[in-house]
Amino acid sequence: MSGSALPLPLVARDGRSAWLRAAEIADAEGLAAFLHGLSAATRAVFLPHAADEATVHRYLSRATAGVDLAYVLATDAGLAGYAFLWDFDQPVPLLGIGFADAWQGQGLGEKVLRRLLDDARHARRAAVELSTVPGNTRALRLYERVGFVRLGDVDNVAGDGRVVREHRMFLPLQPDARPPERHFGPPV
Repeated sequence: MSGSALPLPLVARDGRSAWLRAAEIADAEGLAAFLHGLSAATRAVFLPHAADEATVHRYLSRATAGVDLAYVLATDAGLAGYAFLWDFDQPVPLLGIGFADAWQGQGLGEKVLRRLLDDARHARRAAVELSTVPGNTRALRLYERVGFVRLGDVDNVAGDGRVVREHRMFLPLQPDARPPERHFGPPV
């Protein structure tokens, strides 16, 4: 998908259509609604930051300023997904991908993941890192399939302040890439 123009049309396994596009400040209300609409089970594996207006605006502002790279998966009914590379202006950005419950298991995760990785390669990032909860087996299989390796476990601060023990995973994009020292949690 490298070099694909945005918005990028995506078709789910069940035939529904969505469009992956760059997140914009104008998405603040929709992104807050997306985050608030996630089930407890989904929030247990994906709650990157709080969903209040100020926090959502701060993260969208970071993306529009080029500090982060952020995409939304837009449908006619609203946002169905949110994906990002936090600290995209650094050598090793931190990846996150989440979908609304009704859009999970529809074959879109790998397409969105590969787009983010293509963007990181194109921007000559050294590597990409992520953390994921041990019970998120579908995501773990996907990350391993595209080349991420597990480095150990870390404490990650979820968007609601919970500290969650997660697997730290790393994908080198350059031969000399090394994992940075980092705090896992939403950027401040």
